[in-house]
Amino acid sequence: MSIYKLKLTAITPLHIGTGEIYEPTNFVVDHNYLYEFDEMEFYKRLPQTMKDKFNQIVTQNRPDSLFQIHSLVKNNFKVAQEVSRLKVPVTKGIQYDYNAKIGRMVQSEGKKGNTKKVFNRFQIAKTIRLVNSGKVYIPGSSIKGAISTAYQEAYYKKGYSIWKTNFGKPLDNIFKNLMIADTKPLQTSSKIGYALNKERFEEDTQGPSNKLEVIMPGSTFETTLKIRKYKANSQIDFNLLKKSCNDHYFSLFKQSFEPYTIFKGIEVDDFSNEYYPDDFYEKYKDFRLKENQFMIRVGKHSGARAVTIEGMREIRVKVSGGGPKRKPFKWETLEEETTTWMFGERERDESNLLPMGWVLCEVI
Repeated sequence: MSIYKLKLTAITPLHIGTGEIYEPTNFVVDHNYLYEFDEMEFYKRLPQTMKDKFNQIVTQNRPDSLFQIHSLVKNNFKVAQEVSRLKVPVTKGIQYDYNAKIGRMVQSEGKKGNTKKVFNRFQIAKTIRLVNSGKVYIPGSSIKGAISTAYQEAYYKKGYSIWKTNFGKPLDNIFKNLMIADTKPLQTSSKIGYALNKERFEEDTQGPSNKLEVIMPGSTFETTLKIRKYKANSQIDFNLLKKSCNDHYFSLFKQSFEPYTIFKGIEVDDFSNEYYPDDFYEKYKDFRLKENQFMIRVGKHSGARAVTIEGMREIRVKVSGGGPKRKPFKWETLEEETTTWMFGERERDESNLLPMGWVLCEVI
């Protein structure tokens, strides 16, 4: 068995979801921090008048009852802070939107005489944390999945039959011999902000967005990678592993700093790096990897090319459809995505945005 110790550094924000969310019934936001609390502890600490009000809201069971509870929680933020179990920094945009939108109607739907109030649910996707310490980390499965994509691509380029022999069936998959432990957090931090979807091939003032928690750039981790010498059609080569990751991921990373790309056979503008902060652009535009380093991309919003194999990928892109008239969707299949997801301070930011998912791995 070969054993390698790795140090991982997040060079951009990472979001590795758990399916769990922060709900306005179990958090408040104050002075650019989110305070998550246990709802029962919060209720116990409420003054009796507020308990009575809470019980009245629940008993009435009106369409807007949930948002009345949001308002009650917000108005008793000091109680929530006293019983909080987690404190997470948020961007100024999250703080502003929380103040402006929680418990308030954002619009009404329907025709005159038959309208209903629409409220902002203000749900925030959590990133993964260790159960005991509460620290953010990167699961070994995320790292292994990223490496597998790159390594399979290297085999696929040798020929489909070679790829199929080594990866086509679960029992023959040579990655059953690769074991990667969950990372140990060294110096880590997280923050809550906005994932913003931007067009790559045209200037985009506003696209879809969602609120999420990310592991912040500069966070560092350690893990152990083990390669078993067990029965398989071929053995995993660590040098090929590093090379395949850099061929797949580092080439995509470098491409994002180029002003042009080939799309549908022609050279077009790529606006991706137009959104980058100046210091990030200058730091990484000519970045070079050392001999003991390789790059991967993990987590949500990593981009379709990063998580698929060149030559096998078929990326479905919506051409038209939807809208107020709910027209049927029309799709086309492409070899690369037409949008990119960025992490930003505010929902409508158009600059100082960072790409998501990039991790530098170092053999130590």
